[in-house]
Amino acid sequence: MPAAPPDIIPDFSPLLAERHVALAVSGGSDSTALMHLAADWTRVNHPGLLLTVLTVDHGLRAGAAAEAVQVGQWAAGLGLPHHVLRWDEEPKPVTGIQARARAARYGLMAAWCRARAATALLTAHTLDDQAETVLMRLSRTTRPESLAGIRPAGDWQGLPLLRPLLRLKRQALRDWLSDLGQPWIEDPSNEDARYERVRARRA
Repeated sequence: MPAAPPDIIPDFSPLLAERHVALAVSGGSDSTALMHLAADWTRVNHPGLLLTVLTVDHGLRAGAAAEAVQVGQWAAGLGLPHHVLRWDEEPKPVTGIQARARAARYGLMAAWCRARAATALLTAHTLDDQAETVLMRLSRTTRPESLAGIRPAGDWQGLPLLRPLLRLKRQALRDWLSDLGQPWIEDPSNEDARYERVRARRA
């Protein structure tokens, strides 16, 4: 397996004090890269660390269940346990879908982590996400203190959130995955211009 080039090696050193952490993996390029990078780092630097892969099926697209199964197969290939969490709220919201889905996703993963003694959740936010977030906030305010971007560390309902890919570019991660021969899943909602983040990404 080709080693990750120096420009996409994240800082996983905060994990040295942990015994069990979860990875949020949808199957997109960013989270699939996170899964590979974390597995590689753990194998060499902290073999006693348990990594668990979590995938949330929001029930919003017909193909989501099959995609979650695919993520489980990729995780198994890396020797990582995988769990699918389902957003069972019905009916699904018709407005503010992305915000509601995000809250549900993090709520489900935080509850799973608390129940299984996982002490942190890693997400795959990249430098591209950072730029999109600042652009979205810029469209709402001119106050400098309101323009803060995504932070490398945060929390959700008291659960620490770590974002080790935040300084990395999405294309560099995709190039590395291609070198590995590792595919990823393209979510069609990422091309839906009804969503503000998609419009920011295109801008």
